[in-house]
Amino acid sequence: MKYLDELQDGKSILNEREIISRLSKGDLVITPIINYRRQIGPTSIDLRLGTEFRIFKVSMFTHLEPKEKKEIVKNKVIKYTEKVKLQMMNPFILHPDEFVLASTLEYMKLPLDLAGRLEGRSSWGRIGLQIHSTAGFVDPGFEGILTFELQNVGRVPILLYAGLRIAQICFYNCKTTAIPYTKKIESKYAYKLEPLVWCRINYLTFGYLYGIIYA
Repeated sequence: MKYLDELQDGKSILNEREIISRLSKGDLVITPIINYRRQIGPTSIDLRLGTEFRIFKVSMFTHLEPKEKKEIVKNKVIKYTEKVKLQMMNPFILHPDEFVLASTLEYMKLPLDLAGRLEGRSSWGRIGLQIHSTAGFVDPGFEGILTFELQNVGRVPILLYAGLRIAQICFYNCKTTAIPYTKKIESKYAYKLEPLVWCRINYLTFGYLYGIIYA
């Protein structure tokens, strides 16, 4: 009941005053914030598109096999993508049905008692731009840039420029965690400065599952 009371009282999600307070104290870090007035909303802060993308070279692979050994999968996934550096004022053209990885312009650090939720902005969603497929949750203690899983589900190409406000993040209070993201087993994206692609499922994972199923 206490949890429900907190939800009804609006204490679970930070409003603009609480976001600004945490930024001022320095335990929540988001940098650079180019325009506070335009980027900070009632319960969220807008995030801008960075300059680096990863595109997928689909013509080189018939498939990716997650049951292979970890290093083999990792090397294949790296070869599966190509990094593209976007120059300022030059567009990245995202065609219908195309899927690419990109990143936030902002580098951020979450304290141990805040979790984040990444979402798109409605103005972009209405022309068919999706910001993420499944990876919208940000753990307490995370530090680094956030990766966008961009997809154009509309009917016409979308021109994207570095610095555009295409996403927003809101923050939720939580009990202080003893396992911040940077100390999680197999945490792969902490402290990163570019969008990364990686397959978490590997030979050891499947071996464990097969041992349970066929024991």
